[in-house]
Formats: sequence, structure tokens, C-alpha cells
Amino acid sequence: MNQIHPPLPCARLQERALWAKGIVQALVPYGRQARELPEDLRQYNAPDDMSLAHISQTDMNRLWHAAATLSRDDCFALRMGQAFSSPTSQLLALASRSSETASAAVQRLVRFIQVFSTQVQLYSVEDEYHLTVYFEPKGAAHPLQLEALVSRCVATWRELDTGNLPLIMEVRLGDEMDKRRDECEHILGTRVRLGCKRIAVRLNRRALQVPLPSRDAFLLKRLDASLADMVEDLPNVDFAEQVKQRIRVLLSEREVSEDLVATPFNVSPRHLRRKLSESCTTYEKLLDEVRMELAIKLIQEHRLNLGRIAFELGFLDPSSFTRAFRRWTGMSPTAFREQGLGKSESSVLV
Repeated sequence: MNQIHPPLPCARLQERALWAKGIVQALVPYGRQARELPEDLRQYNAPDDMSLAHISQTDMNRLWHAAATLSRDDCFALRMGQAFSSPTSQLLALASRSSETASAAVQRLVRFIQVFSTQVQLYSVEDEYHLTVYFEPKGAAHPLQLEALVSRCVATWRELDTGNLPLIMEVRLGDEMDKRRDECEHILGTRVRLGCKRIAVRLNRRALQVPLPSRDAFLLKRLDASLADMVEDLPNVDFAEQVKQRIRVLLSEREVSEDLVATPFNVSPRHLRRKLSESCTTYEKLLDEVRMELAIKLIQEHRLNLGRIAFELGFLDPSSFTRAFRRWTGMSPTAFREQGLGKSESSVLV
């Protein structure tokens, strides 16, 4: 099986515990039981109502790792996403079917996805023929969590009746294991491209404009109000994550500063610091988090040498990068890369 190790988590982010419960239940068809999971994760098999409970991103990543290992199924997350159903997902699906068009249904899911999962932010980009919905992870969400979310969204959009026009044209996933492509396409019911830098679903613009026969303006007005209230009740960590995304963009352009980060939010650097303090963080901490996440990702990809990675992350010299990396992980970048090359599928969790 292709082993996917859990990435370093973001301490601010928590996921709704209903996802954890769904993952545990998804192991049943594989003949696996909750007692095979790490002891502290078995609680998510309890019959209790978990609609108000949350699980840390740390434990969420550990749970995905453990479940994928137990299932020994390279497509475990895609199957889980297709089968996973909760009142919240059903509410979002109902709002989608009640929308005026498939386009409105997609944008409704983009707007309200956070009531279903805190681990991702959706945004869309249009061209002449397609609308592409990107799945941007928050913090260090596990890759399998993103796959399950893509699978759940695809299942929701496949329920929309757009006549004879196909709506979903392609799904893009990050994994490069080509041997699972046919199974991915079978599960998702559409073409799948693997090895992509950004996870996304590409939709047919013509099909998006078709009025839905299930549209219901009376119901939709009330569903939107309920979903908006649910968003208001969520923990306010989004601003910090938006700032982190802005830092990622600026780092890719090799020009990052507090002034440039503050610009798209229409606030001064001083106001930016005040808003971040409300989320119990600072600009410096977020910059450090982004550099750490990108450093680990780039080293694991084995595409750039360490000097180039230091340059890409804005360090003045390799020695500064090495000192920062030791602070993040307790080892040098060279040792981390060598350890990654030597790891087997039976590697223990960090």
C-alpha cells in the first residue's frame, strides 16, 4: 500500500468529531474494529452524539494514518467520502439541489463548506469552458482528509440534474501512484488526473448554467439563513488561516513583509497585529509556520536541493535555514531528508 504519513498539525485547527466517527465506521467493511486503533482514538466509535464535539488536527491526522494502514486500501479515503453521510452533509446536499442552477449549487458549497469541515477552504476559477474548484488545505490537513472531502463534494454534485450535459469533467488529486487511477475513476465516476500540485474538481460551464428541476426558492431562503447561522457559530480561526495563505503567495513570489500581507485585508500592519492577537497568534508565528510547512513539503518532494529550498523560503543563507529547521523538528534538513529516504512503510508516527 502507498503509505501517507501524517503531516505536522496546526494547533489552532480542530475538525468536527463527526468526521472521526465516520472514519472509524468506514473500517467496518474491511473487517477492522475500533479496538485496533490507538487507544485514545477509540472513543470516536462511541454511540454518543458527536455533533458538537471536535477533534484536534493532530489526532485527526493520526486517525487517517491509522485507518488507511488498517484498511490497506489505496482508495480508502475516496470510498469513505462517497459513503459518508451526516445530517450536516445532507443539509448541504439539500441546499445544492434547491439552488437555481448547478453554478449556484457549487458556489453555495464553496461558501458553506466550513460547516461540514474546518480542514479546507474552497475557491473557484473560471475560464472559457470550465469552472475549477480548488481545495486548499488549512493548517496541515492530512491528504486523505482532502481526498474524502473531494469525494463527498463530487457525490453531492453528481446528484444535480443538468439534463444531458455532463457536469463533472475531471478530478485532480495529488498522489502520483498511477496504478490506482482506474479505481479512482471508477469510484468518482469521472476522469482523474494524478500527481497534481493542487487538488481540484473541473466542471463544465455549459452544464453549470442549466436551471435545476429541483430548485426551490422557498426552501432555499431558509436553508441559506440556517447555514449562515451555523457559520457564525464556528470558532474564529479563519482570519489567521487567510493570513497564512497570503504569506504562502508572497513567499512564492519571494517578497514577503507585514505591509504586503496586510494590503488585501485593507488594514494597517498595526491593525493586522491586533486582529491576529485575537486569534492567539502573531505575524511572526504564522510566517514561521508557513516556512516550516513548506520546508518539510519541499524536502519530502526531493525535487530541490537544500540551498534552493532555503532561497525559496526567503532565508538569507543556508545556515539560517538549518538553524530554523533544527528548531522546528529537532534535526538538520540533511538528517530529515536522509531519514525520509530510509523510512519504510512500517514507520512509526511522530
